[in-house]
Amino acid sequence: MAPILYMLPASPPVRAVLMTAKCLNIELEQKECNVLAGDQYKEEYLKLNPAHTVPTLVDDGVVIWESAAIMGYLVGKYGKDDSLYPKDVSKRAVIDQLLHFSTSSFTRLLILMKPVVIGGNKKSTMLENPQVDSLFHNLDILETILADKKYLSGDNLTIADLSFLSWISTIDISLKIPEDRFPKILAWWKELKKLPCYETNREGVAQFEAMWASKE
Repeated sequence: MAPILYMLPASPPVRAVLMTAKCLNIELEQKECNVLAGDQYKEEYLKLNPAHTVPTLVDDGVVIWESAAIMGYLVGKYGKDDSLYPKDVSKRAVIDQLLHFSTSSFTRLLILMKPVVIGGNKKSTMLENPQVDSLFHNLDILETILADKKYLSGDNLTIADLSFLSWISTIDISLKIPEDRFPKILAWWKELKKLPCYETNREGVAQFEAMWASKE
C-alpha cells in the first residue's frame, strides 16, 4: 500500500515533500486537506495531526507531520542511497541546521499571507508589515550561505535544498525577490528548476499563484 500524504499543493511544506518523493521515485496516495476550508480541524484529521497542519504522512501505521521529518523519513525508508539526507553525523547536522533555519525563518511567510488569503486583507497591508523586513533579512542569510556552493550544503542536492526551493518559489510570487540583492539565490533557483522533481513544485506554485492573483 502506498504511503498516504494529506496535503494541499499550494502549501510550500507540502511541495517540499512531493519533490522529495519524486526524487525517490515514490508513489504517494495524495489526499487533499483543504486548509482554506478548515479540513484540518475535522476530528478525524486532528487524530492524525493535533497541530492541524499540512502535510501529514501515514505509512503502514506510522504517522508523521512536519515536512522536514517526513522528508527525512522517506529518504531513510525508501532511498536507494542516503545522498539526499546523509547518514554521516557531520553532514546530517549541517542539513538539519538548514532545515531548522528554513522552518523558523520562512514559515512566517504563511503568517503574513494568512490575513490576505483567508481574512480578506489587501496585499498592500502585508507589504507594510515589519515582518517583511525580517523575512528579507533571512534571505540575506541564505544568500550568504550559498556563497560559492552549487547546493546549500555543498556539492550535492539534499532535502534542505528542496525545503528552501518550495519557500523561494512562493516568496517570489507574493513579494518578488530582487535580483540585485539576491543574485546567488536566484541563480541557485534557476538551476534547480531543471530538476525533474521540480515539476511537482511547479504544479503547486501554479495553484498558489492563481489563489494569490485572485486577491486584491
